[in-house]
Amino acid sequence: MSEHHHHMLEEVPGGERELELEIKHDYSSSHDGIVPLSVRRGTWSHHVPLWVTLYAGFSYMALGSELYSFGYKLSQMLTVVLVSTVCYLAYSIPAAYLGAVKGQTHALMGRSVFGLTGSMIVSVFVLVAPLGWVGYQANTLAIMWNSLFNWTPVVWIGVGIAVVGITNNVLGFTGITAFARWIAAPVTVLWVLWMVIKAFANTPSAVLHSSIPGTPVSPLTLGIIAALGFATYGNEPDLFRYAKPQMKATVPPLFFGLLVGQILFPLAGWVLAARVQSADFGKGFAEAVTFSLFGLTFLAFLLATATQVAVNDANYYESLNAGQNLFGGWAKWRRFYTCIVIALGGGFMAWWVPQNSANFFRVTTWLAVSIPTATVIMYVDQLLLPKIFKGYDRNMSKVPAWDQVAKGNWPGIVSLLVAVCFGAYGSGVFPGQSGYPLDGWGIVPVEAWIIAAVLYTILVGLTWRLPNGKAILGFPKTALESEQAAATSASL
Repeated sequence: MSEHHHHMLEEVPGGERELELEIKHDYSSSHDGIVPLSVRRGTWSHHVPLWVTLYAGFSYMALGSELYSFGYKLSQMLTVVLVSTVCYLAYSIPAAYLGAVKGQTHALMGRSVFGLTGSMIVSVFVLVAPLGWVGYQANTLAIMWNSLFNWTPVVWIGVGIAVVGITNNVLGFTGITAFARWIAAPVTVLWVLWMVIKAFANTPSAVLHSSIPGTPVSPLTLGIIAALGFATYGNEPDLFRYAKPQMKATVPPLFFGLLVGQILFPLAGWVLAARVQSADFGKGFAEAVTFSLFGLTFLAFLLATATQVAVNDANYYESLNAGQNLFGGWAKWRRFYTCIVIALGGGFMAWWVPQNSANFFRVTTWLAVSIPTATVIMYVDQLLLPKIFKGYDRNMSKVPAWDQVAKGNWPGIVSLLVAVCFGAYGSGVFPGQSGYPLDGWGIVPVEAWIIAAVLYTILVGLTWRLPNGKAILGFPKTALESEQAAATSASL
């Protein structure tokens, strides 16, 4: 599709056309892989509503119930969500800014930064990690349906929701997603705000200062890691490549999204759990409908379904782009096949994640460790290293085709694998481990991000001035050929 045609579509009023463009693979190939400035979208008209919608899912209220189950009192819960929010902002603002400046998808930037081998590794991470959240979100919606209508069996309904949830990405049907952004999400935010206000006005002080009976208090780092998993997408560049290439275009969407999803909704979930003295989110949601929505069951069903579907659309879109980067180059492969693969993966996760709390932690911590670590290396490469090492410039003004991509950025790949292995082990993710973060290891995902950034900077410093430094660092072949041509020309 030509740039002019895209611009024409952008001028069609209404959110549904805009969302249809997001779901389709626009500006995601080597021929047409950078979003032109002419179709970048407004911070307040597009990106703030988008991020509020992404964080307005009821799973973020379920986070409050989860934190209540850890034995946290209200003050401890607030400490957890505030620390996780600060940690995520420190990571996500440069990630979002990178996407806004480069205008490329996470996968396309991965080609330039990591080379062929590294890009495949990162794409596997991006393909798998969101599917765990597809399963969790689908199961959360099934729990809410059960609390409203006693629909069972919950797990298998969740599996069905996860598999059917790929529909929007297959057909480009955006009616539910448009409804979620422009109606369901704002109404849900207002409802939850009213819920919190009413709860604090009508709940005894003793309840607000209580914790779950008979449960020892978990370390605060456990809650922070869980909350980070809820906050993190990892592919922030994908969602911000349509933003204006300015820092001020990235902060408001992230701030207001987190205000909703990491502060307001978990607060509501914790208060409801305290009111019913149970971490069972189904009981908490039923209490919310009775307590603050005047018993309007159908409205609760409508809001819950629309917002959960919208959140899972983003999860599936992230996984789908990675799958296309892995398989899309095959001549006989079709995008529909990728949709089938990830729908089956999402269905499996909807069955697997609810089996026990260890699986829940594996999902949350793996997402927080894997994809963001790759993103950190990418923005260190693009935003930091050119300021440290004179002449360092991995030009990304063009997206290299696969035959122009280097075999690998070996310092980048080593840094990625070391940091991810540290993060996965420290989070107890590996087979044979408990599934829970190890005691005394601190906020493991943040430590993994820091390890990746520091190790990559050191390895680039050791490599950059070598005669074959650019080749070791996986600069695209076009950059190496241009350098060789310039050197030949200078010697003549």
